[in-house]
Amino acid sequence: MLFPQPGELRTSASEPTDDASAALDWTLALAGGEGVRLSEYVQRRFGRRIPKQYCCLLGNRSMLEHTLERLNKITPPSRTLTVIGAGHAELALPQLAGRSDHVFRQPSARDTGVALYVALAMIKRWHPNATVAITPTDHYVTPSARYVEQVRAAKTVAAQLRDAVVVLGVRPSEPDPDLGYLMLGDPLSQIPRVRRIAGFVEKPSPARAEQFIAEGALWNTMVCCGTVDALWELGRAADPHLLDILDSFVPLVGTPDESDAIEYLYRAVLPVSLSRDVFERAPERLAALELEGVAWSDWGRPEQIEIVLAARRSRALVPSRAYAP
Repeated sequence: MLFPQPGELRTSASEPTDDASAALDWTLALAGGEGVRLSEYVQRRFGRRIPKQYCCLLGNRSMLEHTLERLNKITPPSRTLTVIGAGHAELALPQLAGRSDHVFRQPSARDTGVALYVALAMIKRWHPNATVAITPTDHYVTPSARYVEQVRAAKTVAAQLRDAVVVLGVRPSEPDPDLGYLMLGDPLSQIPRVRRIAGFVEKPSPARAEQFIAEGALWNTMVCCGTVDALWELGRAADPHLLDILDSFVPLVGTPDESDAIEYLYRAVLPVSLSRDVFERAPERLAALELEGVAWSDWGRPEQIEIVLAARRSRALVPSRAYAP
């Protein structure tokens, strides 16, 4: 396990080598959230308030560990980069050991968009033509094998398209106002199962969510795949100021100035939400692939967790069936 030295914001257990090959892929895992919505529930279950991604809500592994063990079937730890919060190192690093060689500790909270694009700048410096899978680390999916198969398919599509970011969507079961909605456009002629996105709305009112569902919209899982260039241009279309700063940061990755540059960047920019400030502003650069045969939940409310746990306990009474997280 590699603990950061004083002042270091990125640690790497293996040294990335510069490689311009388009055959490489990366996983970028987002674990910087503070878990405010579930803080009281976590306090009751575990006796302290910690972000849910570090909790063993299901079995004896944390949500972060479950996520990375799934994604390590596609991308090795040597090409896995995880973003954590400013005060998360003590919790995160033992769980990341052997699962994610590269860890970026944010100096402060600037929401998912800034975290993602600073981390992506690191990958851009090392492997500028790679295809990247971006994933939250606190969501529930099952069955695991089927989910991994579809993330792999999304990566393949993104590598073929080169200029679009493929978002995994889920067919809604209710008009949940806490999620984002992907409005589907025309199928891609070369890959009919993949649809262009005609619009994106983050956290609509229940009435609007009901309307979107009637029109065939999907929930946004926040899992997306794209080439470095496609993700970079998506960010530029949504927030050109942030990307201009990051263009200057890329050459500093791996130099003695890297951490100081990140500190400056975090002081210079406002928070950027990946959903509201990126996806919602540039939906024309997105495409959607519907998750099929996979149960998904963002586990944003205690009742969502308890429903799943109760169902799994019930199914566990039938010994002939196995359910993987």
